[in-house]
Amino acid sequence: MSAQLRLPFPSHARLRRGVLVVGVIAAALPATFAVLADTRLPAAWKNWHYSRAIELTPTTAPQLVSVITPLEIYPHAIPWLADVRVIDDQGAEVPYVSFRSEGTSNIASLPSTLRENSFTAGQFTQLVVDAGPHAPFHNAVRIQTTAPDFIEWVQVEASDDGHVWRMVQERAPIFRFRKDGHEGTQVVHYSENNAQYLRVRILDGDAKFAVFGADVLHEVVQPAERVPLEIILSPEANQPAGSTVWSADVGAAAELGLEVRFDVTAPAEFIRTVRISASAGGKEWFGIGGGEIYRYRRDDAQLEQLSVIVPRGAPQVHYLRVEIVNGNDAPLVGDPPKLYVTPQHLVFEQQPGRSYSLIYGQERAEAAQYDLGRRLDAKQMSAAVAALLGPEVVNADWVDPRPWTETHDIFLWLVLFVAVMLLGYAAVRSLRKSTAPEA
Repeated sequence: MSAQLRLPFPSHARLRRGVLVVGVIAAALPATFAVLADTRLPAAWKNWHYSRAIELTPTTAPQLVSVITPLEIYPHAIPWLADVRVIDDQGAEVPYVSFRSEGTSNIASLPSTLRENSFTAGQFTQLVVDAGPHAPFHNAVRIQTTAPDFIEWVQVEASDDGHVWRMVQERAPIFRFRKDGHEGTQVVHYSENNAQYLRVRILDGDAKFAVFGADVLHEVVQPAERVPLEIILSPEANQPAGSTVWSADVGAAAELGLEVRFDVTAPAEFIRTVRISASAGGKEWFGIGGGEIYRYRRDDAQLEQLSVIVPRGAPQVHYLRVEIVNGNDAPLVGDPPKLYVTPQHLVFEQQPGRSYSLIYGQERAEAAQYDLGRRLDAKQMSAAVAALLGPEVVNADWVDPRPWTETHDIFLWLVLFVAVMLLGYAAVRSLRKSTAPEA
C-alpha cells in the first residue's frame, strides 16, 4: 500500500483570519500610496525641492491666515526666500504678502512754551512747560542742555490748570558722558496724558543745572519681534591678544536682521567695544558694524546695555564674527553671546474647502510679485488667523532646474579635451606641412 501525501488544509477559522488580514492589507494600500503621493508636487512645481503642509482650521468663508516661516527652511531656500511659493491642493499658485515686525519708533514734537526756568538751592532746578489749552496726548519730555558730562534724576508732574499737580514720573535718569563717547539719553518718559502744563524738576540742589529748554513729545514705540536663533557662536581657536572672538555659520539667517545679546556675570562694571564682521567663506572678514556693551553705576543709577544690532549683510554673507575688545582688561565672564532674529510672516487668503502647502528650494526662481500687499493694510495683516507649518517633505518627482550642461560638468571637460586635442592635431599637421621639403 503506497503512502499518500496529505497537504495541510486550513480550517474555516484560520481561513477567515487570512481573508481578514488580506482585506486589511488591501485597504491599507490605497492609504499608503496616498501618503507617498503627498510627497510629489504637481508637475508645474517639479523644480521645487521641498514642501511643508500648512495646517489650517477649516473655514466656511474666505479669511486671511498668517504663517511664520521657520528658520529651518533657510538652508534649503535661496536668499531672501525668493523661491518661496504658496500653492493649494489643485496646484494653483496662491498670492501672499510677507512682512517682518522689525519695530518702529515714531516721535512727534508738540508745540510748547517754556514758562519757568528756576533754581531752588538745596532742592532742584525747575522747568514749567505749557503745551497749550488743547494739548494732544504726550508721554515724554526732552531736556535741552549743553552739559557734556552728567547724570541727574528727573521728576515730572502734570496739571490741567497750573495749580493742582499730579505725579506722572517720580524718578527717571538723564545722562551724557561725552568723555567716554556716550551721548546717553536726555528724554524722560511718563504716563500718557493731555495736560496743558508739565512741571519738570531736576533733582540736584548743589547748583543750577545747565538747562535752556524742554520739548514735549508723543512717542509711540513698537518693539521688534525677536526669536532665538538656534545657532551657536563658538569661540575661535586662536584668540587675538586683547580680544574675545566668537564666530558661526549663520547661513541665510543673516538676511533676517540679527541681534547679539550678551550675558555677562563679571566684572560688575565694564564698558567694552563690540565689532561685528562678516565673511562669504569664513576666511576673509570685513567689518559690517558694531557698538558698545556696558554696565556701570553713576551716583545711584544703574546704566546697562547688553545687546548689539547687526546690520543686514549682503545675501552672500553667511559667516558672522563677534569680537569684544578687552584691551588690557580681563575678558568678560559669562555665557557665550546668543543670536536673535526677526522672523518673516506670510499672509494669504484661505478659501473654503482648500488645503495649502508652502514650497521652496528652487535656486533659479525669481521673487514673486503679487498685488495682495497693495490691497492689505497692517491692521488686516495683524488680524490674520495664525497657522502652523508641518514637517519638511522632499519632492519625490523633483527635477533639477539647472541646464543639463551645468549638472554634468564632465561633459564640458570632455568637450574642452576634444577641442584641445583637435587644435593640437591641427597645429602638428600645420607644422609638418611647413617643414616638409618641396618636390
